[in-house]
Formats: sequence, structure tokens, C-alpha cells
Amino acid sequence: MRRVFGPLACILPAVCAILVSGCATAPAQDLGAALSAAIPAAEARRPQLPSRPGRSFTAAEPAQIMVIGDSLSQGFADALRARAAERGLAIIVANRGRVSTGLSRSDFYDWPAAFADLAASERPDIVVAHFGANDMQGVVRPENRGTYGTEGWESAYRSEVRRILATAAANGIVLMWLGPAPDGNSRLGRHMKLIAPLFQDEAGKHNALYLPLAAFTSDPDGNYAKAIEVGDDLVTIRTGDGSHFNGYGYRLVADHILDDLLARFPDLEPREPDLLAALQ
Repeated sequence: MRRVFGPLACILPAVCAILVSGCATAPAQDLGAALSAAIPAAEARRPQLPSRPGRSFTAAEPAQIMVIGDSLSQGFADALRARAAERGLAIIVANRGRVSTGLSRSDFYDWPAAFADLAASERPDIVVAHFGANDMQGVVRPENRGTYGTEGWESAYRSEVRRILATAAANGIVLMWLGPAPDGNSRLGRHMKLIAPLFQDEAGKHNALYLPLAAFTSDPDGNYAKAIEVGDDLVTIRTGDGSHFNGYGYRLVADHILDDLLARFPDLEPREPDLLAALQ
């Protein structure tokens, strides 16, 4: 007989006891239902984001997209605004990023609290979030702390990520989380690789969209690249600091964001009658 180890070994005896005790007085229970009942209550209550916006978009009533996060998010927001206009999309972009901010230091800038205010006051349809570049430090919140480099840091940092996701869910906002691009600084580059799967995991658990920037901004091995091949040309996409993008790089990211959103929500691209009506 094959022996069972790990969490399942703890769950199976409890499930078996439930099934045996129920057989004498009630119809046999479904094993899948019994296993589902054993899932921690916190997992079952995890807030889920909507899979699509709560309304349709036209040229007259465009989508309201808010971009939040660090200084990189500011560059993405400006490029999104420019590219959406150039592509004739039914989108208005609000740049709400802030330089030198992140999720670690709520004592410096409390992003979860700020986002809750922004979500309530501006009511965006879609939010694009980018964090991480300034988070290579301890998590500081009175009720949630974790020293960087320790086992407790990841748990504390995940809690801050969840605050953002929970606010979006509570306000019916579609949220796209941008997985960070590789960084030219070796220490910060390792940090970005550390948090990328964390972001992807939490986004998936909350039904958020996830767009990994590393997929199209790195070299073939997934490492930092100052320039990438575009057709037959090698085009520079990053600035000299190794962290930020240049104008071409920001537009590259913006187009990938827009392409992903358009594939999911085609009404972001106004129908011809909508465009004609908007011009009259």
C-alpha cells in the first residue's frame, strides 16, 4: 500500500470519519464535497475580483482606467494615455502613481489606504497596478510587520498585496497586476525575481489579471536586457539606471497592456458608429 504524507495525510482521517459516521443515518456523502469542506475558511472567503467590467464602453462613455504604484507605473500610465489615443480606443487613463512608493512602507505612503480612497472617489472600471521596485525593505505597518530577508517578510508582504486586491474586489473593479521586469541592479534584480511569482500567485487566487513584463522585456534566458530585438533591429528599451524604461520601452509595455485588455474586452475599441457620433 502506498503511504500518504503531507497535508492530505492529515485531512483523509477526518474525511473518513465524516463518511463513516454519516453512513448509518444519512446517504453517503460525496468525497469531493467533504474535501472541499476541509479547505480553511480564510481560503473560502478570499474576495474575488470581477472577470469583466460592470458596463460596456463606447466612444461617448469610455472606460476609466486608473494606474497605481511606483514611478514605473507613472511611465506606464503616460504611455497608456498616448497609445490609447493614437489607437482610437474608448479609454481614459488616470495616472495615480507616486515616486518612491511601494507596499512595504505604509509609514511613508499607505498605498492600500490611498487606493481605497481613490477607488471610492473615482470609481475606475479597470486598474493597472505595478509595485515592487521600492519594496526591497521591511514591511512596516502597526499590525503587519516583516523584516526583509526573513521568513516572515513574504507573509507580511502578501498581506499588503491582498489589501489592494480586496479593495478592488469590494468596488467591483477589474484589476491587472503587472509582474515586474528584470532589473539591471543585481540585488534589485534578485528581489524582482523573488516577488514576481508571489504577485502571480495572489493575482490568481483573487481572479485578477496578471501580465508578466519579463515575458517581453528580458533576454531569451529571462534576464535583464537593456535592448531587445524588434524585427531586424536591436532597440534600447531601458534607461541607464537599469530600472526604468525609456520612451520606447514604456510604449512597448503600454501596447502589451492594451492588447491584453482588448482581447478580453473588445468594446474598448469603439465601433465605427460610436466614433462617428463622437466626432459630430
